[in-house]
Amino acid sequence: MSEYLEVAKSLSRMLEEDRHLGDCLENTSPISQQICYGVTRNWFYYDRVIEALLDKPLPEKHLDLWLILMAGLYSMDHLHRPQHASVNHAVESVIKLGKPWAKGLVNAVLRRYGREVDTLKLQIVQSDEARLNHPQWLIELINTDWPGHPEIFEHNNNQPPMTLRVNTSKIARDDYIAKLANEDIEARAGAFAPSAVILGKPMPVEALPGFKNGEVSVQDEAPQLVPGLMNLKPGLSVIDACAAPGGKTCHMLESEPGIKLTSIDRDRKRIHLITENLERLSLQANVITESFEQYATDTKFDRILVDAPCSATGIIRRHPDIKLLRTKSDVDKLSSIQRALLDKAFDLLAIGGELLYATCSILHQENDKIIQDFLDGDTSKELMLLSHPGCSESSTLIPTEFGLQFLPTAQEHDGFYYAGIRKVAT
Repeated sequence: MSEYLEVAKSLSRMLEEDRHLGDCLENTSPISQQICYGVTRNWFYYDRVIEALLDKPLPEKHLDLWLILMAGLYSMDHLHRPQHASVNHAVESVIKLGKPWAKGLVNAVLRRYGREVDTLKLQIVQSDEARLNHPQWLIELINTDWPGHPEIFEHNNNQPPMTLRVNTSKIARDDYIAKLANEDIEARAGAFAPSAVILGKPMPVEALPGFKNGEVSVQDEAPQLVPGLMNLKPGLSVIDACAAPGGKTCHMLESEPGIKLTSIDRDRKRIHLITENLERLSLQANVITESFEQYATDTKFDRILVDAPCSATGIIRRHPDIKLLRTKSDVDKLSSIQRALLDKAFDLLAIGGELLYATCSILHQENDKIIQDFLDGDTSKELMLLSHPGCSESSTLIPTEFGLQFLPTAQEHDGFYYAGIRKVAT
C-alpha cells in the first residue's frame, strides 16, 4: 500500500472512530507515521489551504481525498524530496483509491499550492486557528488561563524529546549518562527531577543500555516529581488510583521500596502494562482491575495519588490528535470525573494522610479550579503548599494559587499539574 493511502486510512480511523492517532498506526511504514503526525500537528493550517484552493467543498464521503491532499501538502513542505514527486505520488494514490476522476483536482490543488505558497500563507495565517494550529475553543482557554505565555502554542506543535527515568536504586543518574556516552548516545540531565535524562534523539527502548534489567524506563520529566511530592516513608500504605501504564507506581516503589502500594485501574487492556513494568523492574504491588470510584475497602490509606483523566492539553506535542478529538464539552465532563475521584480518594484517606492530585492538563478548570471547589469550606481538607527549588514565575514550573504547573516546553518537559491536600481531624 502506498504511504499516502496508509495515511488516509490511519487518519480516517482516528477521526471516524475517535481514536488516538498512535492506536491507528499499526503496520504502517515510518514515513507514513511521520506524515500522519505532521498532518495532525498542522491540521488547521492545511485545512484552510485546501478550502482556499478548492472551487467548492468536497462532500464528506470523500474524506479520503481530503486526507490525501493534506498528506501531499505536508510532504511538499516537510519531506526532503522534489515537490513534483509529492504531487505525482498523490495523483497515483487517488488512482489506487479507485477515484481516477479526482486526478485533475488533486494535481491542480497541489501544483497551485507549490506556485502560490507564500501568498497563500500570508492570507491563511490571518486566522488564529490556522496560524496557531489549534481549535478556536482551546486557543481562547489557553489565552485566558496563560495570557503571558503565547509560546505554549508553538511548543504544542513541536516534536517531543524522548525522556528517561533512571532507577536510582540501581544506578546513579550521572553513571547512567556516562554509560550512554560510552555507546555514543547523546543525553543530558533533566533540570527538575533527579532521575530524569533527556536523549538527544529518540531510539528504540530495547536498544537502551540497562533497559531489560530495570536500570531505566521511559517517562517524561514532569511526572517524575511524584515520589518527592508524596513524602513517602517506609511502612506507609499508598494507592495509585488511576495507575496504568504503571510509570508512577514503579517510580514510587523505586524511590521507597518499603511502602505498601495498591495500584488500581479500570482499563483491562492497559492493566497488564502495570504488571509488565513491575516484573521488568523486580517490584511488588497489589494490582487491582477496577474503577477507583467503585473500589470498596475498610482500609484507610496514608498516601493517595490521583493522576486524574483530563483533557491532556499538556501533552499535545506527543498526542496532536487531542486538538481534533477533544471539545470544550469534554473538558466540562472530565471536570465532573476529576471531582468524583477526589471525593473517593479523600474518603479513603486516613487522618493525617496526604493526597496528591495530578493531571497532564494546563487548563485552570481541571487544575486550580477543581482544587478550589474541592476545598471550599471543608476544614478537614488542608491545602499543602507544594514547592520545588526550580519553581518561579519565570520558570516553566510555575507556582499557582493552589499548586504547581509545568507548562509544555520545546525540548524539555510536558505540561503537568500538581496539588496536595492533607486530611486533618476536625
